Amino acid sequence: MNALIELFWFKYSQLQYAVKAADEHLIGILDRELDPILKAVYDQRATSVEDARLQFHFLIDIMRAESGDMSSVLRHSKLLQSLIDRYFAATGVADLAGFDLDHRARLPSKGLADEGLLNEAILDCLTDRIAVITPDYRYLYTNPANATHLESRPMDLIGRHIVEFIGLQRFEQRVKSYLDRCFGGEVVDYTFAKNVDARTVVVRCRMTPCLSSNGKLIGAILVIQEHADRRRAIAA
Repeated sequence: MNALIELFWFKYSQLQYAVKAADEHLIGILDRELDPILKAVYDQRATSVEDARLQFHFLIDIMRAESGDMSSVLRHSKLLQSLIDRYFAATGVADLAGFDLDHRARLPSKGLADEGLLNEAILDCLTDRIAVITPDYRYLYTNPANATHLESRPMDLIGRHIVEFIGLQRFEQRVKSYLDRCFGGEVVDYTFAKNVDARTVVVRCRMTPCLSSNGKLIGAILVIQEHADRRRAIAA
């Protein structure tokens, strides 16, 4: 289930990039690839409570991502309703035939995504700049604060390589090595200074591995904070 869902979102991020680039050929290819993956996720009958939860969350996430397209929202709301009908009887009691009711002891240890760190409703409200970067160095998620800093909308960044925003030199000399360490399982925390409007700003970047519930690497969660250089302020 997880593998199918992750494959869907990977293809979806590629589709967003193709739409932005107005690449009609690539859009057609990705559209044809996404529908069978969506159908495979929906058609799979969950054998555990955890799998059922993944299916529900998957459809809800799609509706959130496609909130601007009413026809898409209606289509996926119907799928969501049919999932409810599949797993719940008329009395509202879950149809748990074949489910392992003692699933709590066997659930994998919580990854970052399960702990709520990827709850977009929360991240979108934070003033810190936050992004999730995939192992091929592309944006999987960015909150509005980070998108505004990059003079873009959050959806416009999805699927784009970070080199477009930080430059090849900075990427090769510093950021790539830090990301690679994070993809290897390390929490990376570093600071650097930059000049903004004739003042020095200290930037802190913390990179944390982003894992799915089964422990598979999704990417790196970046939290970026900027502060005025207090040492300069005191000296002045």
